[in-house]
Amino acid sequence: MPGRVQGKVAIVTGAGSVGEGIGNGKAAAIVYAREGAKLLLVDYRLDAAEETKAIVDKEGGECSTLQADVGRSEECGKIIQSCVERYGRVDILHNNAGV
Repeated sequence: MPGRVQGKVAIVTGAGSVGEGIGNGKAAAIVYAREGAKLLLVDYRLDAAEETKAIVDKEGGECSTLQADVGRSEECGKIIQSCVERYGRVDILHNNAGV
């Protein structure tokens, strides 16, 4: 069922990978993009989120990145605010970060 989240806006925390390969957050973000979601890719390591963005961009998906630490409550508010400013809403929140 391609397009299951077509037109939805998703936040994926922990969207980068630690080390080589593809971790859960990166994999989830790629699948959401393939299924039509717009993404805010969040990671405490911006370079890791940017690696995921490069994959999504190459496949024609729409996403942006944000550096944030979900272990800090004030930064969680920043994530939501940023997503709403960029995309107008939040439909899916994929809490993948491992803290």
